[in-house]
Amino acid sequence: MLKPESPTACLLQAELVNYERVKEYCLKVLKKEGENFKALYRSGVAFYHLGDYDKALYYLKEARTRQPTDTNVIRYIQLTEMKLSRCSQREKEAI
Repeated sequence: MLKPESPTACLLQAELVNYERVKEYCLKVLKKEGENFKALYRSGVAFYHLGDYDKALYYLKEARTRQPTDTNVIRYIQLTEMKLSRCSQREKEAI
């Protein structure tokens, strides 16, 4: 088992993740360290699970600029883009 590197790592490994807390913690980190890859990635994941796909995509793409080959970032970007695509499709159908 991997040793958690920070309180956020512990939050992400918990069975029932409190994504609101993850988001808040990561945004605090990003105020001090705007380039922090883990905080960018975890913010994106938190926003994704909270249903804010626009913000999720923003933070995930920022993370990808830091580590372009990270498979977790790429996977979450794909998931987020699929959600955004479905949302815009539903909006078109509702019109």
